[in-house]
Amino acid sequence: MTIMLEGSTHSRPGLRRVAAGPAAGVRTGGAAHRGRGAGGFTLLEAALSTIIIGVGVLAVVEAQQSFLQRNAASNSGSTASYLAREIREMSHAYQRHDVDSGGIYFLTDGDPTTFRGWGPEPDETAAQDLDDYDDLDGAVFGEITDLPDGFTLGRRYPGPIDGTGQVITETLYNGQTEMAEVDGQEELVPVSMRGWTQIVTVQKVEPTDITEPVDDSEQVEIDGEVVRPVDRFPLRITVQVLRQEDPNEAAEVVATTSWIVSP
Repeated sequence: MTIMLEGSTHSRPGLRRVAAGPAAGVRTGGAAHRGRGAGGFTLLEAALSTIIIGVGVLAVVEAQQSFLQRNAASNSGSTASYLAREIREMSHAYQRHDVDSGGIYFLTDGDPTTFRGWGPEPDETAAQDLDDYDDLDGAVFGEITDLPDGFTLGRRYPGPIDGTGQVITETLYNGQTEMAEVDGQEELVPVSMRGWTQIVTVQKVEPTDITEPVDDSEQVEIDGEVVRPVDRFPLRITVQVLRQEDPNEAAEVVATTSWIVSP
């Protein structure tokens, strides 16, 4: 039988000295785990991690900004299309020319300088008073004064308006109508929709080419006989919707719609 004594410094025959400490094959801490200095990151690893995280955050921010810009543009386009359709809806039941005032005509036959009847009548001072298509020529519904080149202002009305001719009011975040004080009035009045204006152009066009406008007072005569009276041309109605977010910046045409009224 063999007897083993630990920690002994003397050797005896038949005895084997065993060194104190962990058993063979068992790994312990210490030198085996000291390759990184307490398990930390090097300066290069920390810098690379910071760069990777920064690039990721920047990509997320840019994607968010792009989404917000696209969403704002989509909302703006939808609003403009809606406002353009409202003008068409309002004029849906209009007659071509105001027959109650004699339509459009010449005080003196054959004299274009005596042309009358085009545009709104003197007593048509509100959008609800308009009742024929030529009343809309040069109409502006809103407060924007920076109008497109080539557009001739006829008469300005409060706006923008809906299909009934009523002014569309500014809506607050809670769904209520914004109200404001007006000089000379004791009660608060609704604020009209800010930054939006509808403008309308009405043109007579060639029957065989609706892209070709003709003068308002033009009629067709052959051998002195009127074959197309002044009030028997097709009409092209064009609605442009303007937006001006900043009064110090130029207004932008956001939407345009046109349609033809047959003679």
